[in-house]
Amino acid sequence: GRSLRLEGIKILLTGDMANHFDVYYRVHIQDYGWLGWAKNGEESGSQGHSKRLEGIEIVLVEKDGSAPGSTNNCFIR
Repeated sequence: GRSLRLEGIKILLTGDMANHFDVYYRVHIQDYGWLGWAKNGEESGSQGHSKRLEGIEIVLVEKDGSAPGSTNNCFIR
């Protein structure tokens, strides 16, 4: 097989969980560090920079609650 790096993700809750919670997640990108928090299916990571995803942090927050941190710069193009 080919050894390809994972550069970005999207996470989305389904079913009853989606009615009660928002899912926030952020990724650690090679040479950039931690990016901002993405929410409910938004893109998180990078595209076109050839930087691998090195870590993921995921937090469930009650619907319409505050983000666990900054939501700026969650995806690098």
